[in-house]
Amino acid sequence: MTQPDETWADRMQGLKGASEEESAELVRDIYKTAQDDLDAQRAQAELEREE
Repeated sequence: MTQPDETWADRMQGLKGASEEESAELVRDIYKTAQDDLDAQRAQAELEREE
């Protein structure tokens, strides 16, 4: 499920002085969330085409 923009902004602001590992974790989380959102959109579009 998509996180609110404020959540992402808060996490990004917290990166100042963050380790490379913490930064990479945020990037992975953003990518995974975006991919999940796209998958959900594709599934919804497929469902609508089938109806």
